Amino acid sequence: MEKKQDRRVVRTRKAIRNSFIKLLSEKEIDKITIKEIADGADVDRKTVYNYYNGIYEILDEIENELVFRLHKAAETFVYGSTETKEVFTGIRLLIEENFELAALLMKINGNSRLTAKIVVELQSCIRQVLGKNSFVSLEKIDLATEYIAAGMFAAYQYWFNSDRKQSLADFTDDLSRLVTGGLPRYFFNL
Repeated sequence: MEKKQDRRVVRTRKAIRNSFIKLLSEKEIDKITIKEIADGADVDRKTVYNYYNGIYEILDEIENELVFRLHKAAETFVYGSTETKEVFTGIRLLIEENFELAALLMKINGNSRLTAKIVVELQSCIRQVLGKNSFVSLEKIDLATEYIAAGMFAAYQYWFNSDRKQSLADFTDDLSRLVTGGLPRYFFNL
């Protein structure tokens, strides 16, 4: 059984993470100090070090939580089924719930560590779904997995770095049609 965390611990960790995210929106990660994080969280440096070994551990925790939530949204993916749209809706909701953080982390050339984590998670979920088709060769599954995962990530990265004239919901619907139906369904709504 999972042990419930003390509410004070949860609040303190959240304050530290929020302070870090705010600083990340203002400056490069290598310019952020533990003192600045502590000041923003209204705790002392020692408290930050009680929870984290350093700045990159805070970043890891944030990234890992996002990737875990992405996994939860994508684990029900059934290629070509009616539930596919629900998976994309889950991904969109995850982005909306963490919009400022996602925008920061999705900057072009902004965070290759997160990029790798997200693409690996997407690959795992897609490979699991496509692997259920025993009539498809592993080579084809691997190629499709690489193509879909990298394409989905690049598409969201493109959206975040564009002028965002299209709403996230409309963009996600288009991406869903493109991934599940290919170009004909995307262009001609077949």
